[in-house]
Order: sequence, then structure tokens, then C-alpha cells
Amino acid sequence: MISKKIAKHRLILERRLYQNSTLKSVSAIDNQTLKHIVSAFKAVKNKSYTKEDLNAFSRCENYRNNLLKDSRVVTYEVFSLNQTALVSDICKKAASKAKWCEFLYMIAKHTNNPKVLEIGTNLGVSGAYILEAINAKNGYFVTMEGLPKLCEIASQKFATISHDSNFEVVEGLYDDTFPKVMSKNIAFNLLFIDGNHKKTPTLEYFNTLKSKISSPALFVFDDIYWSNEMKEAWQIIINDNDVNFSIDLYEQGLVVIDKNETLDKKHFELHLSY
Repeated sequence: MISKKIAKHRLILERRLYQNSTLKSVSAIDNQTLKHIVSAFKAVKNKSYTKEDLNAFSRCENYRNNLLKDSRVVTYEVFSLNQTALVSDICKKAASKAKWCEFLYMIAKHTNNPKVLEIGTNLGVSGAYILEAINAKNGYFVTMEGLPKLCEIASQKFATISHDSNFEVVEGLYDDTFPKVMSKNIAFNLLFIDGNHKKTPTLEYFNTLKSKISSPALFVFDDIYWSNEMKEAWQIIINDNDVNFSIDLYEQGLVVIDKNETLDKKHFELHLSY
């Protein structure tokens, strides 16, 4: 365990040492999606936010803080598990950290005509940030979650941000709901994959979703160093023939597919936050 932590911090230190030169290399490429990613990265690093951004973040963090005090009980019967958990504990353990939510927000804010898919709603913390970002852009947000209670809680929050015609919380087991989402007449251009931390499902999502995107499209994979399985999945994804650019942020991995881009399989490593 200690050796793994040492290896992690050594890797991150190397990235931080070369971060400025890496950012220059990425910025030198004439690709609009990459430029949006760099803008979002720098905004979060430097905390260069507008008043509108800060107000949105405050609303989302107030929501998170309320969840952290929420004593409602969530059951896992849908997974055939005789198990329960408090909303507060689920939020503490599974909700995306604020800085990563801010990064998603900035990416979504820079996305033209955003059509966003999230696999893994949880309590809707990251989804709230995404909706705040795309609300003024007439975007559309689809998010998938297996636990009914989490869907209910997230839906209630989303309805305070945007009209229910601008988002959909798809409830049910992914084996049942994923085909339904794929049958929708939506070409996604921003996809946040955070619902499964296993190699095979992650690759299945990616390979299937490639047929349901507009170009350019940005995939964001959470927890790419979660396990050896996820590391393997990430390596397979970034070497896919359809991938033009990938950015490894350690906690998350970004993949750009742009059919108008001549460059391909260009890989970069940066560090945003622990």
C-alpha cells in the first residue's frame, strides 16, 4: 500500500515538473476542443472564474453540504443486496470532489450546443454542476443511475436548476437502460463515464458510444487509476484508432474524437488536483 502511494506521488511530481511545457505543447495544436480543455484546466488551476461561475459553484456546494447532513436511507434492493446506506455517507464517499466538478463545469461551459451524457448519476452533485454550465446554452443532459432513491433526489435538485425538458434521469440497471439511451436520437458531444470501474463495461460503453456522438466529442473517464483493470481499459481506449487526443489527469482521463482532425493518438499527461 505504501509503495503504491509513493509511486503515485512520484508520477504526479514528474507531471507537475513538466506541466508548463506540456501545456505549451497542447496549446500549440490547432484544435478547438483541446483549446477548450486547456482553458478549463487553467481556469480551475488559477481559480479564474466569473461571478456567474462562482454563484453556480456556491449553489452546487450548498446542495452537497445539505446532502452531507441528510439522514435518509437508501436501499440496494435493485441490485439484489440486503444493504442500506445513509444519503450523507453516500455523498461523502462517492460524490465527485469540488475541484473536479468545477473542471467538468468549465468544460461543459465551453462546449458548443452541449449534448451531455453521464453514466453514474449518484446524488447528482456533478450533474448539478453540468446543468448549471449548460442551462444558458440550451443544452440537453442525460444521466443514468441504478438506485431509485438517488434518481429521485438528483431529479429534484436538477428541477431547481433547469426545466425538466432539458434533462433526463434514466433509472434502472445499466444492462437495461444503456440500450434505451442508445436508441435515443441524440448525438452526444460530452460524455462523463463514472458508473462502473471495471474494464469490460468501460470498454463496452466506449465502443458503443462512439456510434452515438457528434464530432468533435469529448469523453471524460473517472478513476482511470482505480484498479489494474481500469488502467488496462484506459490504455486500450487511448490507443483506439478513432482517438485523436488523450489527456491523462490521473484522477480522470480525457479523450477527444474529432473526425476533421488529421492528427491522431497524441497523448499528454497533466495534473489538476489530488
